[in-house]
Amino acid sequence: MELTALSELYRSAETAGSTKAVSHAGWHTGARLWAGSANGRLLAYNDSGAEAECVFREGESTLFNIMSRGYGSDTAERGFAVWSSRPGVLGAIDAGVSRLEVADADGAVVGADIVAHTFAVDVDLGPVPQTVDEVFAPWEPPEFTVRVYGEGDSLRYEGPLLTS
Repeated sequence: MELTALSELYRSAETAGSTKAVSHAGWHTGARLWAGSANGRLLAYNDSGAEAECVFREGESTLFNIMSRGYGSDTAERGFAVWSSRPGVLGAIDAGVSRLEVADADGAVVGADIVAHTFAVDVDLGPVPQTVDEVFAPWEPPEFTVRVYGEGDSLRYEGPLLTS
């Protein structure tokens, strides 16, 4: 119920043109990716340590992927951890990260949206799986390089965005 209320508050704030973070019942909004005006994904985190992904679908109820103990992603080594991909990439960043960007094989760079300790970057990872068989089919992610910057805009990590 709390996440449903949070997502509705967030959508109302977006419609009103507000870009401020929204909080409700210990839940806080994080980074987001939008696919059109009504579809997209939003990360959320709770004071208790729970983390979630809100999946907005035009004309349908919002779906929630909730991890009651968090995604368990360690950000210490690379400065970031991926929680979700396809479409785009969403995840967590370490407290010392000031910027995260992703470059494709041709060198085109896309900067990540960073909110609190979360990030979202809109990169094309190929078609989104539509069936259960497609979700569990072997998939080789495209080659993207992530650059993570820390204090003083110094390069903290450079390497593959996704590993298979």
